[in-house]
This record gives sequence, C-alpha cells and structure tokens, in this order.
Amino acid sequence: MRIVIVEDEIAIRDGLEKMISANTEHTVIGTCKSGLEGIAFIKENVPDLVITDIRMNGMSGLEMLENLKKQDVKVYSIIISGYADFDYARKALSVGAEEYLLKPVSIDALQEILKKIEGKIVQSKFQIVKKPESYAREYFFGDKEESEKAAWALKDIFKEENGKMYGILVGYLGNVNKEKMEELEYPLRSLKHQYPGINFLDVWEGRFNLRILILNGSKQEITSFAETFDQRIEYDYQQKNWEIPWCMDTCENIDCWKECYEAVQKALSGYFARKYHGLLWVSEPGEKAVKEFEYPIQIERRILSALESGNYQEVESGIDEFLKQTISEEYGAEEIRHGSVKLVTRMMDVAKEINLKAYESFQEKDYLKGVLTAYTCREIREILMKCGDAICDRKKKEGISNYTISRTIEYIRTHYKEGISLEKTAEILNITPEYLSMLFKREMGMNFSVFLKEFRISHAKRLLKGTDMKIYEVAQECGYSNSNYFTKVFKEVTGISPVEYR
Repeated sequence: MRIVIVEDEIAIRDGLEKMISANTEHTVIGTCKSGLEGIAFIKENVPDLVITDIRMNGMSGLEMLENLKKQDVKVYSIIISGYADFDYARKALSVGAEEYLLKPVSIDALQEILKKIEGKIVQSKFQIVKKPESYAREYFFGDKEESEKAAWALKDIFKEENGKMYGILVGYLGNVNKEKMEELEYPLRSLKHQYPGINFLDVWEGRFNLRILILNGSKQEITSFAETFDQRIEYDYQQKNWEIPWCMDTCENIDCWKECYEAVQKALSGYFARKYHGLLWVSEPGEKAVKEFEYPIQIERRILSALESGNYQEVESGIDEFLKQTISEEYGAEEIRHGSVKLVTRMMDVAKEINLKAYESFQEKDYLKGVLTAYTCREIREILMKCGDAICDRKKKEGISNYTISRTIEYIRTHYKEGISLEKTAEILNITPEYLSMLFKREMGMNFSVFLKEFRISHAKRLLKGTDMKIYEVAQECGYSNSNYFTKVFKEVTGISPVEYR
C-alpha cells in the first residue's frame, strides 16, 4: 500500500515512518505536519491509506477526514488517539476512518491493522466494475499483472466475431487548446454516428497527451472510416492550419492490441519528418531511403553569433533555416531529433556564458527532453525560439553588448570567490570607479555591489540544493569568510535562511 502519515509531532511522525518501512512491505510516500498540508498532499498523490493523529494544532485529523469526505476524496484512514480521546476516536470512525490505534503505537498492533486494511482494499478492487476505457488504459499502460487481468475483461466486453477486426487509431493532442478541442469533438462524434456498425472505445492517456480510439468492425467499415477521417484531418490542416498527428494500424484480436499500439506510437513519433498531414498508416509504403544526416554547422554558428550579439531577428531567421535544412523525409526522425538537441545544447552553452538566469531556466524547463519527445515540427521550433528569446531579451535588458560591462561581469564570474570590489574591478579595467559605477547602474539597472551579492547568492542556492557542503563551506565557496554574515545576506536576498532553503 502507498501510505501518507499526517502528524504534527515529529517524533511520532518519524517513528511511524521508520516502523512501517522496517517491518512491512508497504511504502510511506509522504509525511505531513498539519491537516491542511495533508489535504493538499492526499488530493495530489492519491494514497491508499492515511494515518493521522486525531488531535493536531490547527486542523485536527478528524476535521481533515471530514473535509476530504466533503470533497469526495476516497481514501482509507487510521486514527491515532490517546486513551483520553477514545470517545472522540469513535466519532472519527463515523466519518470514514477504518480503524484507530492507541498511543503508544506498537508494531504488532500496527501490522495487524495494516493487514486488515490491505485486505479491504484488495476486496474492494474485485467489487469495482470498471468502465471499458479503464480496462483498456490498464492493458496498454499497466504492469504485467494489470495488463493480463485487463485483457481478460476486454475479451469479455468485446465478443470477438469472425469477419471483424480492430483498428488502433492514436492521436497526439499536445498542441490542442480547449477551444480547438471542442471544435474537434463535433466532427469526431459525427463520424461515430456515420458508422453505426463500428464499436468505438475512446481512451485518453493524459501523461503523454495521447488519445487512443479502438475500432471494432468489418475490414470494409474500418477502411471506410479511416478514409473519411483522413480527409477530415487534411482539411483541418489546410483550412485551419491545425497540426494534429494521427496514425493507425489494424490487428485481428485483443492479444495484438499492445503490439499494434506500440507500432502506431513509434510511427507517430516520426510524424514531424513527414510531409503528409493526413492520417498516417504504420503499414503504408513509400518511406524514402534515409541518407546520412548532415548537421548544418554553418547555420549553427550563425545562430550562436546572433545570440552573442543579441540579434533576435537573426536568431529566428537562423532557426527557421536550420529546420528547413534538417527536417526532411530524407533523414531519419531520430537523427533529426538529435540534431535539434545538439543545437539546443550549444544555445545553452552560450546562455551559460552570457546569461546565467536563462541557462538555469532552460534546465528547469528541460528543453532537451521537450525536443526528444516532440511530435511536430512546430513543437521543436517553439522550443528553439524560446531558447533564443530568453537569451536575447535578457541580454538586451542587461546591456551585455556594452564591452566594458561584459568585461566587468566576466571578471565577477571568474573572481566572485575573492574579495573583489568596485574599486579593484575598475583598476583591472583601467577606468575610474565613478565611471564604472555610473555605467554599471545605467546598463544593468542595479549597483555593482547588488549584482555581486545576487550573483554570489545565486551560486550559493545551487550549492545548497546540489551538494552536501556545510553552510560555512558554501559561504567560503561564494566569497564570504564569515558564515554568520553570509546567512544574513542570504536571508536578505531570499527571505529565508540557508538552512530553510536547503
């Protein structure tokens, strides 16, 4: 079972977590120190079981369970109480708590109750009558045991008949907004009514923005539906400029669904390299021989040069030229992806040199993964353009095109661990401190000392999150010899202490 512990006393909270982890095969997926925090965590993570103290500061465990019940959040729960709260605990049972434990909690009592709850969960699963699409989702995306059970259920739902076959139609809807989705639904419903002889099963897989339509009917009916659907998709692309990839294949029985889906999904992932914007077929002939991929190094250099000079128009033009030259049916889809990843990586290298905030943003948004999972040329272009926009726009604001400021920032990046100052930096640059101060404030919108402080704290934040260095070691690494002063500055910039941030 997946368990959440909600308890405001840290000793009890940690003790329960260790007891469960050491003595059972269940998993504690999270701990919360208040009822409000528990509600948010439970709604987001959907555990099998919640263990909570009946009395806590602020919202009590009883109030938390009542709140979850009102929101129709179904979860098994165990209440922890003292002898003095026995009557109160009985009230908790009336609002949905399955069991209660008396303090201090013993391992034997805990194991017994967990076993009882697990039995209830298993029994309830057998009693639930799932919708066909739920079984289909488990068949395609569940583990081996779930997939096998779902296959038996689906065979019972779809009474396989001679002369009938299955069509597995998969669409990628990651580019579709709410308005477009509603406009897409009407013709799809109309097509279903147009082919009453076909049984349709509509499955959504939200994690990957995929929609799976399973068709069951005669070969003639499924072929006719596919031809009509193909015309509709091509019309939407030509008239509305919708780029919604769909791909299809057929199979004879339910046991072949998964293999059929995987073949469709693989073909769909190479959609962006195709020139045709109607319905793709896995088995359709005519895929051109793939020639060796030629990475356009000259265009890359043009884009990087434009980034360094802050010329976004030139960056945009270069990206369009890059895509025009690389995205072709003559190249393999994976080679095109890796070529685009290479360009994103090189753009990130430039950002690391001239714009650390943009570089950090790229890592958080994981643009590299975005390119690797993109289905359309537009998605790849959008990622490349976002990279260029972030670097150039920030670059304009910071005025890094100014040679003196560029050298000043480079000096700070190289020597921030040392006791640098405005006066020392001006001496290195062979200008007066007054002129450097005026120029820096005008171009950067902040004083030299403020920029240096924020630069050091930005580096400190990365060390606090990414290493096990002690606070005084982080302070020294960022140019602060006094750890107390470092803590003061860190809190001034971030609003919290280094310990709290970590």
